[in-house]
Amino acid sequence: MEVEVDERLVPLSFQDMTYACRVLTPPHRYGTEPLILIGGALQDMRSWPRLERRLTAHTPLVLLDLPGTGSAGDLASSAGFEVLAEAVLHALDQLALDRVNVLGASYGAPIAYRLAQSYPDRVSRLLLAGATPRVGPRLTAVVRQGLALVGSAESSPADEAARRDYARNVVDMLVNRATRHRVVQGPAVARLLERQLMRTSQSAALRYAACHERLLDTDLYPSGGIDGVPALVFTGEHDCASSPEENRAVATTIAGCTFLLIRDADHMAHLERDAEYADLVTRFLRDQPVRDLPYCVTGAGEGPDREPGRGPRLGGQ
Repeated sequence: MEVEVDERLVPLSFQDMTYACRVLTPPHRYGTEPLILIGGALQDMRSWPRLERRLTAHTPLVLLDLPGTGSAGDLASSAGFEVLAEAVLHALDQLALDRVNVLGASYGAPIAYRLAQSYPDRVSRLLLAGATPRVGPRLTAVVRQGLALVGSAESSPADEAARRDYARNVVDMLVNRATRHRVVQGPAVARLLERQLMRTSQSAALRYAACHERLLDTDLYPSGGIDGVPALVFTGEHDCASSPEENRAVATTIAGCTFLLIRDADHMAHLERDAEYADLVTRFLRDQPVRDLPYCVTGAGEGPDREPGRGPRLGGQ
């Protein structure tokens, strides 16, 4: 049964940047703090319909169009993830939210990480999905193909064959081609993403390219780690855009972090196994056990005991 929620759109501005958020408030009171969802570079605040329906049965939800994404204004090419983390903090202040749970997925994960690292008193629980310390060679090549395609289209429209080749390369990273037959709804999700990419307007493609370029040739997570914030890092067991090993490397920088893999899923687990994804998130928000769930593989990468505030360097992964 679908829960009736109150929805409001809140315009925001920060450092001459305009952006917005959707606030979804269920009719019932819940014991957990609101969940802030920061999505990937190809997503906006309306890209999570199935997941938001499942999550709002258990928690208030805030979805963001941060500068450079969705309906928000542009983000300067020189601006990094620190600026976006500050924009999230500004949104919390404007919404009068003292403490929140934060889920950062893919491109959103470095933003959520910085928020929890810099303002641990504002983050009750941190969830990172599809996190990687540094973009690997294969994904870098796909991103650079997209940047070249967008650049060439400024002088003459890219032909459909070139656009489709790029779209398929992106899809092969997001829905692992090698294991697609083992991923729940893998072929269907792949077709959906390819259609979405082929229908992308030139202006949207330019924004996607700018977001992806921000990921390249840099360490995505600052040194120093995180202490004092309960955290969960997870992804699909077949993820090749941010591999299980890369997610585990991020988890080891967070004291006491839980690391899990969702069975029969990859980078797009929120589409492939949305019920299980929502259940895992909800359990963690309620401080319920997340070990030994039938749809998860326990990752052997639990954050080790270490000196507070210190973690391994993430560069060069």
